[in-house]
Amino acid sequence: MRGARPFLSIVITLAAAAVFAGACGKLKPSETDAGAAGTTGAAGTSGGAGTGGSALVHVTVSGTAAPHPLNHALDADEDFTMLKVSIVDPAATILDPNAPALGSMTLDTSASNCTADLGCAWTLPGIDITKQNLGLVGSVEDTRTGTARLWVKTGTGMGSKADLDAVRANPAPIKDRRAFAVSRKLEAKLSQLVGKALNETFGAGDLETRGFLIGHVVGKLSEGPMPAGVAGATVAATGMFKVLYPNAEFTDTGTTTSSSGIFIMVPNKAEPVVATWDVVPPAGDTRTWNMYLAGSNPGTAFVIILPANE
Repeated sequence: MRGARPFLSIVITLAAAAVFAGACGKLKPSETDAGAAGTTGAAGTSGGAGTGGSALVHVTVSGTAAPHPLNHALDADEDFTMLKVSIVDPAATILDPNAPALGSMTLDTSASNCTADLGCAWTLPGIDITKQNLGLVGSVEDTRTGTARLWVKTGTGMGSKADLDAVRANPAPIKDRRAFAVSRKLEAKLSQLVGKALNETFGAGDLETRGFLIGHVVGKLSEGPMPAGVAGATVAATGMFKVLYPNAEFTDTGTTTSSSGIFIMVPNKAEPVVATWDVVPPAGDTRTWNMYLAGSNPGTAFVIILPANE
């Protein structure tokens, strides 16, 4: 593949993103939520205003946005411009994928605002977290319309209920969140893989229509700044969907994760999916992973990163 990187480096890049997202926000299984997908980390420690003596809590949420590493690895890069970043309530979007966002902004993709490692910076002040029960999700969306769209609307977890409870108790900015975007060209390549694995007809756009999830099982963050993917793992989850484990070349699927640590969730039909994800490590692997609650909506992609517990 032209410009393809080794799949180990794919996970290294994405796991590094998890580090920047804040490795300190480990959650107990009972505390995980749909908004907790990935290593969301704890909130920042300064700034971020509440609303005085009222019960309302508004905070600033900030971070970076970048193409999902598979875009480059599978030769599916696209022009990363004309995008907007939003913070959304997962509880609201489960009921209505087009529910109003808590805050949105045009992503500044100028060279002065972006880095090769982290992507492009964004800041959304005044996000109302007063009544968020499932956490927060960050969404990257193409502002082009129709066939001109280059990117699938992609969500990434940016804070769990436990994170938000802590912020409500002591208002502070939620910083260093990472948002990823899946190109429609990548969606088309994944659709080919899914169609082959499920023995169904999947053309470009069909996977987006159903909605799908890309998960990454990675090692402990303390094992290094960029832990590798975990080969031989599976995820225990039940629902009206299929879980696929692409091989390292993304030419076929197997029964466990490859060296990339990647799995793909595909709903049986175009409807919202929410499930608890529990990593089953390879035989002899003594590491443990928290459970996460995450899913997808029709017309969207979702990204979760599952690091081993420290």
